[in-house]
Amino acid sequence: MTQTFAVDHELARYREDYPILADTTYMNSNSMGAMPRQATRALQEYTSQWASEGVEAWDKWFAVMDEVSDAAAQFLGAPDGQTVLNQNVAFFQASIASSLDFSGARNKVVIESLQFPNVIYVWERYQQLGAKLELVPSDDGMTVSTERMLEAIDETTAIVPLSHGIYVSGALQDITAITKRAHEVGALVMVDVYQTAGAVPIDVAAWGADIVVGGSHKWLCGGPGTCFMWMKPALRERLKPRITGWMGHQQPFAFKPAPIEYAAGNHHFLGGTPSMPAYFVAREAYKNLHEIGLERIRRHNLALCQRIIDRAQAAGLTIHSPLDHERRTGFVAVDFEGSEAASKQLIAERYNHDWRPNCGLRLGPHFYSTEEEVEHMMDRVVELAGRA
Repeated sequence: MTQTFAVDHELARYREDYPILADTTYMNSNSMGAMPRQATRALQEYTSQWASEGVEAWDKWFAVMDEVSDAAAQFLGAPDGQTVLNQNVAFFQASIASSLDFSGARNKVVIESLQFPNVIYVWERYQQLGAKLELVPSDDGMTVSTERMLEAIDETTAIVPLSHGIYVSGALQDITAITKRAHEVGALVMVDVYQTAGAVPIDVAAWGADIVVGGSHKWLCGGPGTCFMWMKPALRERLKPRITGWMGHQQPFAFKPAPIEYAAGNHHFLGGTPSMPAYFVAREAYKNLHEIGLERIRRHNLALCQRIIDRAQAAGLTIHSPLDHERRTGFVAVDFEGSEAASKQLIAERYNHDWRPNCGLRLGPHFYSTEEEVEHMMDRVVELAGRA
């Protein structure tokens, strides 16, 4: 039976915080969240500190980094002090890869074939250092069978870098089952939650995963430049990344000669100079989401997604996303012949979304989206598909 959710009309009060909503139907939070007006104030605070204090502003900026790290950790259900920031997930993936030894029998890296290419690019390069990359195939271009993932993980597996939500379809993966299997054979699990953080409640303790990475410019509305990584503290002290930087040093401002003395605590995996302007923006962007709460955001999103599904099915359009809410992130992929051209027309009319090959229109409502917006956009989608 289809689970029903009600649209939360009270969330409309947050709309004034997102300027683009004044003239745009914004259904693209799965790709890049709408900018909060508070971002302007955040950047002004950053530039004011830089202007008035110069290099001495670092005394305050370290505190900002830790504050943002802990705020990001709340989206993962993680404790304070265990999350670290950097500018992109590729850095974290490469940093973890550089910590591993692929010269022995345990050299396999198991990744789903539908993983975001950015992640595969990183791990593919480590084949030159002995890593054996195994891409687990998909039968339908939407999902990767959990059973196939489990079968691919064996005693030669070093790590499983997988995504919580598959980017082309929004399909959620069974992280708990995959983690359990990986741990049975002594492998690590690194989960990418970029597609889900801010839209789907996450509990890293329940998963049992070793490492979780994500970023701010999708559902978290924090813009580019702020990504985060949580890992089990015991693991952090064991791994020694070859990709590192001066901020990962125990005493970064001592400027000691090599070799590096890794920082204790969550700064262990810091790299070079951090992207402080982005962190100021992220700190403000997270506040609305924390105030609302992820459970409430999720219920509202699923109610709007169900309406997209209902309208698409009634018009005979193809849905490239799981219909079961428990198996989907926060968007619905809707496709039909000519969808790419229709996408361009929709964007020209300020119905903001994105389009992907073999996927179609990815429609991602968020807490600031309304039922009326969904109906108006689906009216136009059905029209452009020639099904009106």
